[in-house]
Amino acid sequence: MKKPIISAQQILGLLLLSYALSGTPPAEAAPLHQPLLISSKDLVIQGKVTAQSDGTPLPGVSVAIKGTTVGTTTDANGNYQLHIADAKATLVFSFVGFISQEVIVGTRTRVDIHLESQTSQLNEVVVVGYGTQQKRDLTGSIATVSGKDLAAAPVQSFDQALQGRAAGVNISTPGGALNATPVIRIRGINSINLSSFPLVVVDGVPTYTDNISTNSASNNPLSNINPADIESVEVLKDASATAIYGSRASAGVILITTKQGKKGNVKVSLDSWVSWSNPYRLNKIQMLGAEDFVTLKNEALANAGQTPGYALNYDANGNLIDTDYKKLFYQNNGFSQSHALSFSGGSERTNYYVSLGYTDQAGIVKHNEFDRKNARVKIDHKLFKTFTIGANFAISNTSTLSVNSGSVSGEVYSYTNGPRLALSPDPNLSPYNSDGSYNIGSGGLIGQMNNRIPSIWSNLAAVMDNDRYRSSGAATQGSLYANWEIIKGLNIRTQYGIDRLSVVDESYESPLTPPGVFVGGSATSRYRNNYRWNWQNTAQYDFSLAGKHNISLLIGNEQQLSTVDRWGLNRTNQSDPLFRSVKGNFVNTVPVSMAQTENFLLSYFGRLNYDFGKKYFATLNFRRDGYSAFASGKKFGNFYGASLGYSISDETFWANSAISRIVSYLKFRGSYGLVGNNQGINDYASLQSYAAGLQGDSPTLYYDQAGNRSLSWETSKKTDFGFAFGLLNDRITGEIAYYQNDVDGLILNVPQASSKGIPSNSLLLNIGSMQNTGLEFSVQAHAVRTDEFSWKINANVTTLKNKVISLNGDNQRIINGENVIEIGKSVSSLWAVTTLGVNPENGRRLFQKADGTVVQYDHSASASQRWTTLEGTSVSAATTLADGRNQGPALPNGTADLITRLPTKTSIWVYSCNSREVIRF
Repeated sequence: MKKPIISAQQILGLLLLSYALSGTPPAEAAPLHQPLLISSKDLVIQGKVTAQSDGTPLPGVSVAIKGTTVGTTTDANGNYQLHIADAKATLVFSFVGFISQEVIVGTRTRVDIHLESQTSQLNEVVVVGYGTQQKRDLTGSIATVSGKDLAAAPVQSFDQALQGRAAGVNISTPGGALNATPVIRIRGINSINLSSFPLVVVDGVPTYTDNISTNSASNNPLSNINPADIESVEVLKDASATAIYGSRASAGVILITTKQGKKGNVKVSLDSWVSWSNPYRLNKIQMLGAEDFVTLKNEALANAGQTPGYALNYDANGNLIDTDYKKLFYQNNGFSQSHALSFSGGSERTNYYVSLGYTDQAGIVKHNEFDRKNARVKIDHKLFKTFTIGANFAISNTSTLSVNSGSVSGEVYSYTNGPRLALSPDPNLSPYNSDGSYNIGSGGLIGQMNNRIPSIWSNLAAVMDNDRYRSSGAATQGSLYANWEIIKGLNIRTQYGIDRLSVVDESYESPLTPPGVFVGGSATSRYRNNYRWNWQNTAQYDFSLAGKHNISLLIGNEQQLSTVDRWGLNRTNQSDPLFRSVKGNFVNTVPVSMAQTENFLLSYFGRLNYDFGKKYFATLNFRRDGYSAFASGKKFGNFYGASLGYSISDETFWANSAISRIVSYLKFRGSYGLVGNNQGINDYASLQSYAAGLQGDSPTLYYDQAGNRSLSWETSKKTDFGFAFGLLNDRITGEIAYYQNDVDGLILNVPQASSKGIPSNSLLLNIGSMQNTGLEFSVQAHAVRTDEFSWKINANVTTLKNKVISLNGDNQRIINGENVIEIGKSVSSLWAVTTLGVNPENGRRLFQKADGTVVQYDHSASASQRWTTLEGTSVSAATTLADGRNQGPALPNGTADLITRLPTKTSIWVYSCNSREVIRF
């Protein structure tokens, strides 16, 4: 006989909680499982309440008439009986641990209900480094996002759906081109020269990140993962959570767990979406028409004492040429579709998950397309009662086609940057001649027609019709594991994982436009093979002492080898316009992108989790890493993280107090630790090296890199304090935290005297430090939660203050174009000469030099007279290097996010919206 899952004392407690929250006293004492109040004998309703998961009867379920105090509870078999006066009455079924339901009676005399279990967020299992923990037991700062929330958004990559869902995590996608690599920052920038991208681990195997394309077609390795395959994403932020990853944890860690089969019959799932993309507010960008453009340009020339240089032009039919270049580059209604089919299930011994996926997208830019085909197989099998083996493999093929979208680093000022060409060229010029051919002038630029002054812009129509860039990738990622429970609580596990990524980049640049015009057309093909194997061995022992001391001890070893092989060809001066790949006939052939590198990581790590009575918690992580890229004697480093937690809401005095009826959960935590950064450093950065070359036809060697025999890790000392809370029986949960990250040993290119003969006159040194501090606030609320309708709200606010503490002793400022790194200021602040507007007397632009002198600029004057003081005295030009000033931080001081989701049980659509704003305090 099954025992009731709730006691009489718990039912009484539920009534008291109802009284505390609503102010309405419980009905007068009545025998349990009997009607509390009888209001009428007109209509008798009876039924049975069971659990939706397995059909188990639920005793003690509250059954009430909405808007009244009339109600009853179910008996030991889940049965109830209730008298009502109005057939339009609504019955409310509620029970601790289950989602409430409301049902209109109508003409029925029997209403049977199946209640769905409601698992508290605080009792959820959270993935941590090399294991799992209950969320209630955590002492580190970890944000969890469910796969259901990620799959609800029509995106090609999970990182796009992750935006705004976790406090302290800032995600942006520069340029908006399809498959563009995101910029992910956890609690700010954590390095200057090395990578600030977090370590991403998929099912225990570290994966590749950052753009792996070498041309204008971006290639984001994270898009190889189908969002529909993801079970959960955990973001590890503080030292307590990340220290288990040691030298790779300075910028944070993102753990991705994919779905797996569960015991039961086969479950078939089809997840599909379609969408249309349009440029946002493009029509709000008002450009000058041809007539206004010509008028204003000629006025400017007249003001400078010059003759008119621009004229109106007409086509063969006598129509005024007035070109809107935006229409040549952007498109409306870019159609996208994605379909994911999965099969899952299991038995007592075997669980399986199999999925297939297809995604096809068209962007807001013409000729920008993304295609993905993927498959995943995940199997877990119990060979014996205590011995389990499993396999998890995923393959994907992606292809990104693009024109020059300007989204790739270094392309902002290129001749064929599409966004610039969509807004900048002269509107009085036509991309085509009267005979339909391209209007091409000198150097492949657009022809000047009747203008006296030639254009400085490429012909966008010729660029869009001819130049093409494609990046295609084939990815294989997977692992095999075995787990043996030697004795109860002691598990030994070994896992071998691989991550192989093969990429082919192809580009063609027409001889009609720059830069192809200078070489008679150019075709390039580059091949890249990234291969990584990762082997992990762990032993974990979970046990309890005296019923209150709960201990979990983990020790492990990890080894990882990563290799990169690259080669490519560039062919120029095509013999026929039909040849648009390196396989065609070109005159010149040059090898490009030749490289072969590797690095090795050897690690030993451990973790100790302890709690006393589920009230007092402590965690200690330690890791020793050895990395091949660093200097001899500096290859090994030690990293650690420690944290404490105190769940005051589990104390007897709290649980018995009135406040517990409102604040159902309150836990304080704090952590401190030291982690490192080796991400983004050259595999041979510490070595002095020579490179091979040619002197004419003769082979030669030349001094290529000075090396640094003391080069070692960048380190981050992370401090974190905060508390987590749950309100109204965890219907509202959240966290508030303060963080401080002190980054030391920054690896910087320090300028060296040219007399030293060092290549590039710079040397990599561990010099410099900076600090990130801020506050995080996050809250999740179930505003409405019934069987038919649910309204979930997720909001978070994060502040960030970044400050450079020290640089090279002889150099307190590093200027890099329009950016500056300066002690006491935010990293990568804007650097520019201060402008004071326009001189109202003569219309000349005013600038302030470094010594405070105000100067003005007259472009129409001779070169020696263009820069003068306000009195007209000639002075030297104001330059960015000599007269620039720190104009403020480029980093936002804070971010705020609000995401609300309104799904319904009966609708096939999931409606979601999110709002993201960068705020400055």
